[in-house]
Parts: sequence; C-alpha cells; structure tokens
Amino acid sequence: MFKWIIIGGGMQGSCIASRLLEEKKVEKEDLLIIDPHQQPLARWITITDKIGMEYLRSPLVHHLDKNPYSLKKYATAHDYAAAFKGQYKRPRLDMFNQHSLDLFNKTGVMECWLQGEVNGLTWTEQGWKVCVSDGHCFFSEQVILAVGVNHIPHYPVWAEEYKGTSSISHIFEMQHNLPETGDVVVVGGGMTAAHLVYALTQKETINSVTMIKRHPLRIHHFDSDPGWLGPKYLNKFEKLTSYKERRTVIQKARNKGSITKDLLIKLRKQETLGNLCIYTGSIQGVQEEAEQWQLWLENGERLKASSILLATGAAIERPGKNWLDSVIKQLQLPCAPCGFPIVPASLEWKNGLYVAGPLAELELGPISRNISGARKATERILQQA
Repeated sequence: MFKWIIIGGGMQGSCIASRLLEEKKVEKEDLLIIDPHQQPLARWITITDKIGMEYLRSPLVHHLDKNPYSLKKYATAHDYAAAFKGQYKRPRLDMFNQHSLDLFNKTGVMECWLQGEVNGLTWTEQGWKVCVSDGHCFFSEQVILAVGVNHIPHYPVWAEEYKGTSSISHIFEMQHNLPETGDVVVVGGGMTAAHLVYALTQKETINSVTMIKRHPLRIHHFDSDPGWLGPKYLNKFEKLTSYKERRTVIQKARNKGSITKDLLIKLRKQETLGNLCIYTGSIQGVQEEAEQWQLWLENGERLKASSILLATGAAIERPGKNWLDSVIKQLQLPCAPCGFPIVPASLEWKNGLYVAGPLAELELGPISRNISGARKATERILQQA
C-alpha cells in the first residue's frame, strides 16, 4: 500500500513528486510515479528537441524548484553562457531541462519511478487501485491525476484518414523523426510550428519549407496574460459559478496559436532569404500521387510536398478518457459540461483523488497546463499532504 500514487511523470507530476519528497510529506518507499516513459519530462524533452527550441517562452522564475531564484543561481553555478534571453529573462531550454533533472535526482523522484501505461483506476475498501497494462495493480491511500494532453495529437478533418500512418505525421507523435530531404509543409501557426519551420530552414538538405496556417501570425509574449498568475484575473474567475462560463473564459484567455516577437523576426528573415514560404488559409484537401502530396488551399492554390508535418496542437478532449470514464461513472465524480473535473480549491476530486494540469484548469484557470500551473497545483496539493 502506497501513501501516494502519481499518474503521469511530466512537468506536473514530477513537480508535485519532487516537492512531496523534498518537504518530507512522504517517504520514497511510500510514493509511486507511473509514466509511460523511462524518465521525467521525457515527452517534453523529446518534442522540444525535435523542433529545435532553444529558449522557453516563460520567464526565469517559472521552473520546478520551490525557490523561485533557483534557476538563476543554477545558471551562475554552472557557468551557462547566454543563460537567459530578452526582457523577461527566458531561460535556455537545455539549462532548464538539466536543472529539472538534477532537482529530481536530488529529491529521489527516479527512485519512485515505474514505467507503465495506466489502464484502470477504481475505488475499493483498501483504497485506490491503480492498474497498468502489464497486469500489475497497486493500492494507494491517495492518487494524483497528472496526465497531460500532448499525447493526443489533434488532426485536422482533412488529415484524419491518415492518422496512425507515416504518410502525414504529427509533431506530438514521438515515433516519427523529421524529414531530412525534400519539400516539407508544416501545418500550424503557433510556437511549435514556428520553432519547427525555423529548424527545418537550417537544414541544408531540405529543398523547401512551407508554413500553412489558418490565421495571420499572432504575437504575444506569453501563452496567457501574466494577470492570470495572481488575483488580478483569478478573483473574478473564481467567483464564476457557471463552469460553462469558466470554460469560455479559459478559451478566450489563452493566446492559442500565438508566437513571440523574436520568433516572428526569425521567420520573416528566412522568408526574405527565400528559405521559407508562409501561406495563410485553410487546407481543403490532400492527395498522394507517386510519393508526392498535392494540397488544395481555400484560395484555389495548389502546393506540392514530399512531407507534411502537423503542428496543430493537442486534441480537445479530457486526458485519460479511456480509463477515466469508468471512474467518473462509478463514483459519480462531478464534471462540467466540457467533461473536465469540477474540484474545490484543494484540487481534491473525491476520496483523496487529486487533479493537476489540464484536469485542474476549471479551478486554476488558463495557466493550469504550464509550468506556473504545475507550481500552483503543487502548492495546493501539498497543503493537504
């Protein structure tokens, strides 16, 4: 019997686990972290490396250690060159990642790690029963659902029939590598797409790179206004009794599909140099002919490509849907019309079952999915530990 089981070892789950251990809220032998990958942040590290990200979008105080200035001290202690960028001091990605992994090693997160796919969660007289796909089951007094959404890629309607194939791949599908040659089309207009197309323009073996997006490039420093980090916007949000209204507010508050100004400058430079073509408009359909793709745009233009990469974000659905549905039904867990949990400030859904990340966003607001959201969820759950 464990005291805590954390389902998900990404940014959210690893942050909570590290703090539980660091603050002696739980001993290592009483904590289990279950994740499909071999180490913390595996999906984050793989995807950001694939798209060539060099600096985070968030400022230097947004990391996974308790001390807000820990990353700044780490940069100095390890003599990182150009450790931070711009007026908001955005940290180098490789430094942020190593700082996180060093923190997890120090607190003992890996000693509590189990690589596996959760496929069942039930409430029993002995407590929570968590089962994984290899048939093993574990019992715990308390469980934290820290599952993300990036493992469920969003496919546009015209690309759905190619889902699960290598013909058209999504950047969130970790098994696919980037093309090294040919004419590449990237679909998407947000940070992931922008990083990706810039990285592709740096490959001399790539013949051409085209970015297709539905809307003009939107420029924002962050993925939501910093006012969402504190009472400026949260006070009003927390007073909303309609969860349908909360969902609407969250959708409007997120600067979805936006990029930073420095990325815009990089893209425009590559466009000027003739290394990048940028189209604005919807794709009406595609057709494969002799290992070459034909794309039809809404303005009537046709494009050819040897590879199509989707950077269209995650699917709009509740994480853990396949196995979480039965838990919701069994325990009649409260959910909003959008299907996401209704939880109090403590983030406890019921009987020692807590949520973090996307599952906590109707309580934490639009920042719930990012690094600052991981810190907020950690603080609230630790108050109950």
